Amino acid sequence: MNSPPPRPVLSVLSDAEREVLRLRVVAGLSAEQVATLLGCSPEAVHIRQHRALEVLRNELIARGDSSEDDC
Repeated sequence: MNSPPPRPVLSVLSDAEREVLRLRVVAGLSAEQVATLLGCSPEAVHIRQHRALEVLRNELIARGDSSEDDC
């Protein structure tokens, strides 16, 4: 019996968290630019980004994908 494929790690994020990471990390926009696009404050962008990265970190640790000891 085959087990289902693992779900993508980004699926643990909310749409808002994924969008902030996409704009900040992939597109390389500043927090101010992202805030303007999303209609929120730069502080809200920083908070969403921080929370999203924490969620991803915890998910990777839970999956056993952490490489903290490899630094």
